[in-house]
Parts: sequence; C-alpha cells; structure tokens
Amino acid sequence: MDNARATSVGFLKASKVRNAEEAIGQSEGLLTVLRLTQADIKPAEDALQVAKRFFDTNQFSKAFYAAKKAESLAITLDERFGGYQKAAKALQSRIDSMRRLGLRTEELETLLGRAEKKVLSGIWDSGAFVPNYLEARVLVERAEQEGRAFQERAEKASNSIFLAELAIESLGEMKGPADPEMFAEGATSELEQSLHEATRQLALGDAEGATKVATEIEEKATLLRKLYTDTTKSFDATEAQMSYLRGEGVLTNGLEADIKIARDMVEKGLIEAASAMATRLRNEVDAIGNAYRKATTGIADAEILYARLQREGFHSYEADVALRDTRRSIREGNYAGAIEHLERALHAFGRRTNAREALGRAIEEARKRVQFLRGSGLTFLPDIQEVLTRAENEFHQGNFVGSSEDLRIATVLLDQVTRAPNGKIERRA
Repeated sequence: MDNARATSVGFLKASKVRNAEEAIGQSEGLLTVLRLTQADIKPAEDALQVAKRFFDTNQFSKAFYAAKKAESLAITLDERFGGYQKAAKALQSRIDSMRRLGLRTEELETLLGRAEKKVLSGIWDSGAFVPNYLEARVLVERAEQEGRAFQERAEKASNSIFLAELAIESLGEMKGPADPEMFAEGATSELEQSLHEATRQLALGDAEGATKVATEIEEKATLLRKLYTDTTKSFDATEAQMSYLRGEGVLTNGLEADIKIARDMVEKGLIEAASAMATRLRNEVDAIGNAYRKATTGIADAEILYARLQREGFHSYEADVALRDTRRSIREGNYAGAIEHLERALHAFGRRTNAREALGRAIEEARKRVQFLRGSGLTFLPDIQEVLTRAENEFHQGNFVGSSEDLRIATVLLDQVTRAPNGKIERRA
C-alpha cells in the first residue's frame, strides 16, 4: 500500500513538472517571437525568469503560474504596443500631411513626444511595472483626431482662399474699363489686402477665421462685379433720360458734370462710391423731370383758371406776382421753386373761390328772408328786392365788390324790419 501511495505521489509530481516545463517552454517560444518586434516585453521576461527560479527550486506549481503570467503579460504588452504603434503612425502620417500643406504641426509633434515619454514612465498592472501604452495611445489618438479636424478646416479655408483669388481675378479682368490696369488696381487692392490677411490667419492656425475672411472676399468680389454692371447701365439710362429732357427744353442743372465725375470713379475701380452716386443722379434726374412736368402743367392750368377768374372780375396782385415768379423759375430751371410759387398762386385763387362761395351763400340766405316777408304788407319790400336783385346780377357778372356792397345794404334793411315793432321804419335823410 505504501508503494502505491509513493507511485501516486511520484505521478503527481511528474505531472506538475511536465506542466511547468511546458508552460515555461511555451512562454519562452512566445517571447522569442515577440523579441523580433519593437514591443517592450521586459516585464514578461522578468516574469519568465521568476518562473524558472521556481522550477529550479522544485516549486513547480508556482513555476507553472509564473510562466502563464509571463505569457499573458507578453500577449497583453504586444497588443497594447500594437495599438499604440498604429495610433502613433497615424499621428505621424497626419503630421507629414499637414507639413505638405504648409500647416503648423508643432503642437502635434509635442503631443507625440509626450506620448513617448508617457510610455517610458510606465504603470503598475497586476503587480508588474509595464510600459504605459494605454494612456499613450489615448493621447496620440486624440491628437490625431484634432489634427485631422484642423486639417479638414484648413483645407476648407484653403479652398475658400482659392475661390476668393479667382473672384478677385474675375473682378479685375472685367470688360468695359478704358484702362483695365487702373480699374483692376482700384477695384481689387482692398480685396487683395484682405486675402493676405486670410492667408496669414491660416498660417497662424486660425482656419475658421481664414475661411470667414475668404468667403467675405468672394462675396464682395461677386457683388462688385454685379454692381459694376448695374452702375454702368444706370449711367446709360440716366444720360438717355437727360437727353430726352433737354430735348423737351428742361435744364438739368449741371448734372452732366456729375455723371462725368461718377464715370471717372468707375474707371478708377471705385465701384461702390460710383454706384451710390449713380443712384443719387438717377433720383435727381427723375425728380427734375417730375418737377418740370408738374410745374409746366401746373402753370398752364393756373393761367387758364386765372383768366376765367379775371373775366369774372377777380384781380389779385399776389396771384400776378406768384405766376410771374413761377414763369421765371421755370426759365431758370428751378422747377422746385416754380412749384412753390405756383402753390402761392393757387392759394390766392382758393381764397377768391372761398370768398365767392361765401358771398353766393349769403345772397341766397337774404333771398330766402325776402321770400318769407312777401305778403306782409311792407311798403319798402320792393326796394329791398331791387337791391338784392342788383347784388345777384353783379355776382353773376363777377363784380363781387359791388355785389357785396349791395348785399350789405339789403341785409341791414332786413335786419331793421325784423327788429321794428310795427313793421315800419323811419326814412333817414
């Protein structure tokens, strides 16, 4: 029985020895392969040496577990190194790509250096001090993402700058100016300065700012192209309108010189200033034309009205002066002033018309009062009727002064009749 127990113990010990040997051999084989890589597997080698020492001291179980730990640690380090190396290569590739574009890479290079130091600083993991590939990988991956995002923004900014350059060239090469070089210098100089600023911002790493400036340049250049075309068309239309007005005898008050100045501004590339001036001139010519038509048609209508009023006996010094000033202002080309003088004449006519209407209403009121007194037996009622009839005739003949005087007499007589207690009045000498 003792022999059987001894045999069993010997078999168990031989099994442990065999397992430990196999584990150590397997770990050694793995480490031999991994030594060909750049991974730092020294912690796994140290663990394997511990396993061998356990084996030499016949601690086969401990040797087995130490060998397995060395194998596991080697695999882990190799995987972590592979992940870190892939991320570091991606970051280096991003740095090289950005350099080819002329972008700044100092920050990314600094982060790559920090990652390498992070690897060397190490970290304790499961009782072993191992290279800190994990945190270093996170660092380089974040740096690569930031670099990629910045490069995308920079490429967008670069495209925007390119489009802005094309827009500036298109503006400077527009057809029409007599001196293309002078026009291009005036029209594009400010935009080119802004383009230099966009390029500088991109070089300093402000991709968003560069994109914004470049986009504004492109929009401004496109606007100036359209503005140039619209401005030249506006000048042509304004000159045609002025030619028509001059044919009608309208004085344009020296606007021809202003148009020449504005056209010179366009030739010098001062498009926005010329456009503002073109708008002002167009409005002024329209205003002159409208004022001329209003003044000339107004004076014609006023003269017809005044002639009719004169036939009715109306004469006004104020109206005469206003009409004379209106004619003089039209001859001088001061059509706005002519309209003001014309309004003075119309006000005079209006006062005359109002007075005539008031006189007509008063005569009608007196006539009603006389009709009311018919059959009352008043002996001098016919005298009142005679005076009132004379006032009416004078009114229709345009003699408003005489009509007003006779109406006043008839009204006084009617007032005395209504106040007398017996319906009789004493005749005064």
